[in-house]
Amino acid sequence: MKKFLSVLLAAVLALSLAACGGGDSSAAGGSSAAAGGSSAAAGGEDKVRIGLSIAGLTMPYYVRMYDGFMEAAEKKGYEVIFADGGSDAESTVRAVEDLISNDIDALAVSTNYSEALVDSFAKCEEMGIPIFYIGNLQLIPEAQEYMTFWEGTKADSAGYLGGEWVAQYLDSINYKKDLNIICVSKMLDTLLQRYEGFERALEENGYTVNLINTVGDLPRETALSACEDALMANDDVDIFFGTAGTSSLGAYDATQNMGRDEVMVVGFDGEDEEIQHIDEDTNYIATICQQPALESAVTVDAIETVLGGGTVEGGHETPAIIYGKGVGYVED
Repeated sequence: MKKFLSVLLAAVLALSLAACGGGDSSAAGGSSAAAGGSSAAAGGEDKVRIGLSIAGLTMPYYVRMYDGFMEAAEKKGYEVIFADGGSDAESTVRAVEDLISNDIDALAVSTNYSEALVDSFAKCEEMGIPIFYIGNLQLIPEAQEYMTFWEGTKADSAGYLGGEWVAQYLDSINYKKDLNIICVSKMLDTLLQRYEGFERALEENGYTVNLINTVGDLPRETALSACEDALMANDDVDIFFGTAGTSSLGAYDATQNMGRDEVMVVGFDGEDEEIQHIDEDTNYIATICQQPALESAVTVDAIETVLGGGTVEGGHETPAIIYGKGVGYVED
């Protein structure tokens, strides 16, 4: 009897060791996949991990960019590791560095602090992590050299599209051909290029443009105060052109506070409140809209191509659209 029990126990022990050995072999295969930059999904399949950092989720434009990216990535079965870039360079660097250390296959980033990320981008290159930039065609050369792909809306082209629509709108209401315009903007090249495109389109469509002044800044309250001062100093203003949603809305607030509904407002960004004022048939007549969800979808497609062994060309232009009074969204 003792001999029989000994043989039985030996057989059970042998079966247990065989089962453990099979488990170790499977785990080794999974570890190899993770080391290659992918995590093992259920069923043993590798799942692509994308690091995403967006700075500015307090603004509707960036929220739509985030939502668009997540939707596009989900359709492709990608896992997205997100790190909020915050509102300053230090937070952006910290977020990107955290993503780099998180075993990602690609990095997607949108921020106004690309100059602070040059060292992080260099580290990505050393680690073989391709970088995809969302929403900026005017990267500094030191950052652009590390980019696999970057896209955005051309500032002057977007402004030009807005100018063309406004010219057609003014024609439809038989408005005078001499226009006095105030640009509401921070003095940044990209923002001023938006106005320059707007003015050029008006002139090419038969309007004479007199730029009275460039006032204000991006914060709404700053724009409001500057535009109220401008209205007090000028009786004959036809259009406030805001180079961002916040500055445009500040200009609109000023026209309401000063009882100057005859002054038209043209904005930029397509924020919900801008669209609401346009739909309410106020003096807010149009907003130029970048397409952040489309920008994200284009970027995710580029990621898929590169990770699949293909190549992409940087500098992709994602066109703007217009939301106009009485017509809603209008594409070029």
